[in-house]
Amino acid sequence: MPIVTTPSGTVAGLALDGVDAYLGIPYAQPPLGPLRFQAPVPAAPWEGVRDATAFGASAPQTTGGPFSGLVPGMEVGRVDEDCLTLNVWAPTGAAGPLPVMVWIHGGAFVIGGSSLPTYDARLLAAEQSVVVVSLNYRLGALGWLTGAPGVTPNCGLLDQVLALTWVRDHIAAFGGDPSSVTLFGESAGAGSVLHLLTAPAARGLFHRAIAQSPGAGQTMTPETAGQVATALLAKVGDLAGVSVDDLLAAQTEVANELLMSVGSMPFHPAVDGATIPAAPLDPGALAPVPLLAGSTAEEMRLFVEPYIADFDHATLVMILEPMLSAEAHRPLGADNVDAVVTAYEQALVPPGDRGDVFAGVATDAVMRLPLADLLDAHASVAPTYTYSFTWRAAGAPRDVGACHAVDLPFTFGTLDREGWGMWVGDTDDAAALSRSVREAWASFAREGVPSAKGLPDWPAYDAARSTMVLGRTVEVVADPLAVARERCAPLRSPDSA
Repeated sequence: MPIVTTPSGTVAGLALDGVDAYLGIPYAQPPLGPLRFQAPVPAAPWEGVRDATAFGASAPQTTGGPFSGLVPGMEVGRVDEDCLTLNVWAPTGAAGPLPVMVWIHGGAFVIGGSSLPTYDARLLAAEQSVVVVSLNYRLGALGWLTGAPGVTPNCGLLDQVLALTWVRDHIAAFGGDPSSVTLFGESAGAGSVLHLLTAPAARGLFHRAIAQSPGAGQTMTPETAGQVATALLAKVGDLAGVSVDDLLAAQTEVANELLMSVGSMPFHPAVDGATIPAAPLDPGALAPVPLLAGSTAEEMRLFVEPYIADFDHATLVMILEPMLSAEAHRPLGADNVDAVVTAYEQALVPPGDRGDVFAGVATDAVMRLPLADLLDAHASVAPTYTYSFTWRAAGAPRDVGACHAVDLPFTFGTLDREGWGMWVGDTDDAAALSRSVREAWASFAREGVPSAKGLPDWPAYDAARSTMVLGRTVEVVADPLAVARERCAPLRSPDSA
């Protein structure tokens, strides 16, 4: 049993396949009672040897909602408000100090946890000689309610900042280098990475950042966050005394009621003037930190329901208009959306169903083009790299293509977990691509440049918008979103077209 003494106390972990794993270490006091809806407070030191052989509870969350069960392995086990713990995966016997990679899990800011088998970091840590840290943070209203009286805004992001502070102060005890910390995350985890790049409190706590499929343009405005807070308070009244179950139920009701006006993630990072002074897409908002960010080629195909295939043109425009307006935080005219839908319809040869059109419009307008805007801006202030992940999930129960989250098991080499191997198919080729991804991510964490034996030289993002394609073939292409930019021009402001 490996034992490490840290500034907070001694922990005993597990010896697992070339790594020492220390699980469920508290980095904050339980956010209960007067600490509910408040900034986290550092965990108190302990006496004796603390058992660190089991994951801590995940943050409270609903099950069976619209984001649950879409991809393999997203179901967490035990949940509890006492959830602010982290995990450390350190190569056994490796000479330090080693680069540190801090993983922030996704889940639309309402579900997920660091204990999911998909995020098992033992292979990444042992193979690439890096120390990996994964963490829990508060979700839903408990973590992302902004604009309510007596509530500290963006508690979930403050949780992440405190976890990074813990890494700075403790990671050397595990062989990690506190001067070489790389954030990485997917979906809401990647969105967290981008917002940490805007957060003054996080400056100096990390040195590189990897964002896999972030919603780069989805930061909530103070006005929208206030609308969400008002709706929630109308249902629960007393935030301090409401039970977790009642709060989760109210959270779900608010999300359903505000879907068309606020968007699909009403509990989400919001500009508050302090923790998040500006949105990632605002000029000069991001810290000048080297950034590797990309998306899957068919992000929103994951969310296409079968019945959309039966929609006519007018119905598709009708459902896309409020969705795109909510995501853009500004009203979009029906004529603009109509023009974009028409362009995507005309581009399908042979003609596809309305699901193809919906996925194409939503993927480009909501996910890929906003990220390209961010990359365009960031490349002028810090080294920037991008990719397009094109591996299609051929074994999934329905055609989801190169969808949102399909890259997750490739990042950790967990294709053999939770049914992912059957889902993504082509075991040998998938394993080879996964090895390249792990090596490239670790190379970026170590040197600030992604590289791997199985990949061509990876150029920095530049005026040509050079992009690494990661899929059944790997290659560098110039501006793969040029056509999407033209098709979506009616939706975009003049300065971002």
